[in-house]
Amino acid sequence: MEDRNRLTGAQLGEFTVGELIGDGGMGSVYLAKHPNYNEPLAIKVLLPKYAEDPELRARFIREGRVLSALSHPHIIPVYHFGEDRGLLYLVMRYVKGKSLYELLLSRRFTPIDAWQIIKPIAAALDYAHERDIIHRDVKPSNILVEVQRVNGKLRNQVFLADFGLIKALNWTALTETGVSVGTPQYMSPEQVLDHPLRPASDVYSLAVVVYEMLLGRLPFYAKRPEQLAFYHVDTPPPAPRSLNPDFPDPLERVLMRALLKEPERRYQTAGAFAQAYAEAARQVGRERCAMQYYVGEPRHAR
Repeated sequence: MEDRNRLTGAQLGEFTVGELIGDGGMGSVYLAKHPNYNEPLAIKVLLPKYAEDPELRARFIREGRVLSALSHPHIIPVYHFGEDRGLLYLVMRYVKGKSLYELLLSRRFTPIDAWQIIKPIAAALDYAHERDIIHRDVKPSNILVEVQRVNGKLRNQVFLADFGLIKALNWTALTETGVSVGTPQYMSPEQVLDHPLRPASDVYSLAVVVYEMLLGRLPFYAKRPEQLAFYHVDTPPPAPRSLNPDFPDPLERVLMRALLKEPERRYQTAGAFAQAYAEAARQVGRERCAMQYYVGEPRHAR
């Protein structure tokens, strides 16, 4: 899609496509309108080549049915999915907020701050995992924070986006010129190797996100996305205390277990990971959990 703005004003199914609000390697996101919906909508349109592959198209339709049935306070609801004009698209609620990726560019997180993300995202993942759905792409740009007014008070509502991405698309994105290479920064070893995924695979990716929130850097960096992905397979992540000696030991133990190469040795559910984090934080104490443990300016990727 050479000019992705060209869809603005077009009809996809019964939805009117609005302005472009996001762009990525697999497609674009626009505002959308429909006469039966009062709330703001977003429509995610995949690149045409994905609709041209019969297997990917069938997978997309199957997953669309599952995603539209999900109902959880921390998962962005999918209202509709379909194919029109040779394009596959998903329609979801439009969240007026910032992604964790954007927040990481402008602020630093203490262990207490990180808990405000970990708790709702772990709950969302457990809900999906109980329904045999693996997210496959847990990363900061897929975690959205919206400020809501509830009973006259402002509060942050955290959402997990982009459930059910087609697995084949993730690996394709690694080697295409000009495509975002954020995904390999958060891939579990078994996903890199194209082995069967399980809830512990999403736990690994969530642990990478937590590592990044607390330390301001990712476990691995590499110029080539393929090399970066395989670091997750064969290279131990740097222990947080090797980067910052003041990093609390109980929290390090939790993170390092969640980042083990063998999925059966990690926490088996996102909830178990969140519970272990909360217990470690209690051991550390509120004063130290309110401190920052950054080790330098982060180099973020989506």
